[in-house]
Amino acid sequence: MFFLICSTGYVKAQYAYFPTEGTIMYDKTIHVKNLLKRHISTLNDDDWSTKYFEELMQRVNETTVLKKRLSFRGNEMSFESVKETYDPIINNLLRQGLLDYQGTLYQDLSKSVSRSSFDLGGSSILLKDSLLNVKWKITNEYRSIAGYECRRANGVTLDSVYVVAFFTDQIPTTAGPGTVHGLPGMILGLVVPEQHFNIYATKVEFNQPTLASVTEKKRDTPMSRKEAQAKLKDLMGRWMSEQQFNLMIAAMFL
Repeated sequence: MFFLICSTGYVKAQYAYFPTEGTIMYDKTIHVKNLLKRHISTLNDDDWSTKYFEELMQRVNETTVLKKRLSFRGNEMSFESVKETYDPIINNLLRQGLLDYQGTLYQDLSKSVSRSSFDLGGSSILLKDSLLNVKWKITNEYRSIAGYECRRANGVTLDSVYVVAFFTDQIPTTAGPGTVHGLPGMILGLVVPEQHFNIYATKVEFNQPTLASVTEKKRDTPMSRKEAQAKLKDLMGRWMSEQQFNLMIAAMFL
């Protein structure tokens, strides 16, 4: 009898299913008022934007939720926004890139290639670079997300941006909702305190997904993160404080 139980356990472990392709839906919750407060804290005392943000804070809800979709197949993944209807204030903040850039991301993890595209001020921005570097420290804290037992890891990326991730090794693709990656499994939960958002998986489906593509148009000039930062610094740095510019860039690259 003991041999039978052990044998059955061995067979189940031997045939454990580790999916290599599928689709994951996420809810991204942005603490809008806290984020606007953060922007105000980065402004110069005489900045005209202060009054603008303070007026917005009187009219917006505390939080808003954006729908996101991650598709993965082998070592490839894509991440994109799901079209939703938002109130006019949220739509305006989205157009300005203050809440989310609503971009499309594609990554080939085996080749360390990352491509993303989004609109900024009516202009198309195309980023093409290596994968983002994240320094991780895995902890012994666990949380259940979308039916999966996930382990917590604390990370630092973009020199000083602190992130908290919850990953599951039951989905072996080392990706996540955005450019943050590099853990031994899929990231189903991500918190970025500096950007005042968290994003958690709500549904996991194993299927044959169609990955969103990031195509280069003739007028687009692909830029690395370093090149994009230098170009935007030249365009916007004259009327933005250093802190506000860094806050914007971090949101763009994550």
